[in-house]
Amino acid sequence: MVGSIAAGRLRRVVCAAAIFSMVVATLARAQSATGSIEGMVVDPTGAVLPGVTVTIVNQGTGLSREVVTDPQGLFRAPLLPVGDYSVRSTLSGFKPFEQKDVKLTVGQTLTLRIELTVSSIAEAVTVSGQSPVIETSRSQVSSTVGEAAVANLPVNGRNFIDFALLTPGVTRDVRTGDISFAGQRGTLNSLVVDGADTNNTFFGQTLGRTGSGRAPYQFSQDAVQEFQVNSNAYSAEFGRAGGAVINVVTKSGSNEPHGSVFEFYRDKALNANDAINVLNHRAKSPYHYNQFGGSLGGPLQKDRHFFFFDYDGQRNTQPNDVILTFPADTPSDAATLAAKAQLQALAQSWTRTQNQNVFLIKTDSQLTGNERLSVRYNHQNFNGANFESGGPQNALQHTGASNVFTRTLNASLTSIIRPTLLNEARFQWARDREPGLSNTDLPEAAVRQSGSTILTIGRNFFSPRETTIKRAQLADAVTWIRGEHKLKSGFDFQFDRILNFFPGNFSGSYTFQTLASFQRGAPDGANERYVQAFPGPGTTGATTHPDINEYSVFAQDEWRVTPSVTVNAGLRYDLQKFAQPQIRHPDAQLASAGIDTSFLKTDTNNWGPRIGVAWSPAGQRYVARAGYGLFFGRTPSIMVGTAHSNNGINVQTITFTGALVPTYPNIFASMPTGV
Repeated sequence: MVGSIAAGRLRRVVCAAAIFSMVVATLARAQSATGSIEGMVVDPTGAVLPGVTVTIVNQGTGLSREVVTDPQGLFRAPLLPVGDYSVRSTLSGFKPFEQKDVKLTVGQTLTLRIELTVSSIAEAVTVSGQSPVIETSRSQVSSTVGEAAVANLPVNGRNFIDFALLTPGVTRDVRTGDISFAGQRGTLNSLVVDGADTNNTFFGQTLGRTGSGRAPYQFSQDAVQEFQVNSNAYSAEFGRAGGAVINVVTKSGSNEPHGSVFEFYRDKALNANDAINVLNHRAKSPYHYNQFGGSLGGPLQKDRHFFFFDYDGQRNTQPNDVILTFPADTPSDAATLAAKAQLQALAQSWTRTQNQNVFLIKTDSQLTGNERLSVRYNHQNFNGANFESGGPQNALQHTGASNVFTRTLNASLTSIIRPTLLNEARFQWARDREPGLSNTDLPEAAVRQSGSTILTIGRNFFSPRETTIKRAQLADAVTWIRGEHKLKSGFDFQFDRILNFFPGNFSGSYTFQTLASFQRGAPDGANERYVQAFPGPGTTGATTHPDINEYSVFAQDEWRVTPSVTVNAGLRYDLQKFAQPQIRHPDAQLASAGIDTSFLKTDTNNWGPRIGVAWSPAGQRYVARAGYGLFFGRTPSIMVGTAHSNNGINVQTITFTGALVPTYPNIFASMPTGV
């Protein structure tokens, strides 16, 4: 990580507050998949009303929360599941007031102004309609993609994260295919699903590396209820990102059974043949794209226990046309003609697939009046047959299956200790296994003629490979409401055990500059070579374990200074610790320069202060926001894994030329002596 130290005095004060909060209560989870409803109750003259009982009921599940206004007439109900609510206010001597269809979205703080009128008879006022569209206490820059947009807007490929492109300042990162916020790299973003970290910490992308040309998505679009995009000046509870934090909540069951079925079908039978195929008297290229699935949710026990299940399947077949082009000056000697015949036999076009099965099951239980448990499991199997490499000069030998298998189990427990003290605890177990296979055991060979690549055959130089992440995450936070202050503090500990096996050039790689030399099997001419890597003696070679331990704590205060001004202030600390390399390079020059290849320095100064102000004048339909903060993005573990293996000891890559090269398709069983 890269960052700077906050002002000393501010750090000591806020850090002390964070430690105090952690001591007096069990801490709660950052990046919650919930929202808050709060507001002020007044009489017809505008005077505040203390002691008003405000009952907030989820219209879908019957979940009920009861709070009482304080001496300033304020009420707050944090940690509410997203959904539609009714808000009922009662006080002796006043007409009961109820507002229905109050829609609460993820990460939102809805601020209501409720006016009660004096009554001398038993009567009530009920209002139905939309909730306020302006969040008067929010100071961060964020946008919400709601349930209607996720369900109805078209998106090619059904990756729900692409809806983030609808928000201001968001584009596609042309370098990796990820989402870029304000021009920053996609690797600086963080994806949070149901409060759980859903990032691949090795590659710096989402789990499953979805959207980067391999697996299309980890969660079905049909299983996502809505998500919030926090792009700037977000509070201290959000971290591990220098770009944006995408906060996602999946669907849940309710008292009313509901479900859906979908299918999208595209096939070559529905398309006309393209002009190139017609010109060359070829049949239609293989193409088949089918996405299908459905969901079902409902009650297990009315008002208490609910379930939701979703399945999503994809079958996608794409052509990879192989085109052999021989330069006009290609010789016609016997060796060249024999090589051409050999390559033509290997140059058949082939197909690639992106086949995937994803399912999600989720249960929500109101264990008691004050405790709610949510458990969610998501399962992804992706098979990208022949997806390791592609292109018109790549033979079928030179590719292989690119597979992704992810499993995530997430549990959260929300507890109301008392109306002004709430706790949310979360746990996650996750696994992201991404093996890449090879179609042959033959070494890689790039065959060229007159400076142009004719065909690349044999095993891809980096296959077979594997990267697997096993994760345990434990997080907890407490919310304490005291007068005009809503205090929140918490911790988030995450432990990733990472296996990376990347045998680059271990199976050998030939480069032939002429067809004739390929036919002889000896790359001993000008600019021809043979490359092979070998594991260093007593090392793990191409296998590394760049494990990561992450520790984060935060404290945040939402202070309603006046009815029209809210100040959000907080402090966050992030510590990212990497496993140390096992090998120290013994080179004397490195030692004299103070370079120790077995030691990685830990960055310990990642203090991130946050401050924001929201001003919404009474009676006006606008809000002005300002914010400042320091944010720290993760260092992807691939950089550390490279430091583990590319130290000149673990992996030793040798380039052979002239008389030292072997004869294709042979490789060295071990490093030759004297090299």
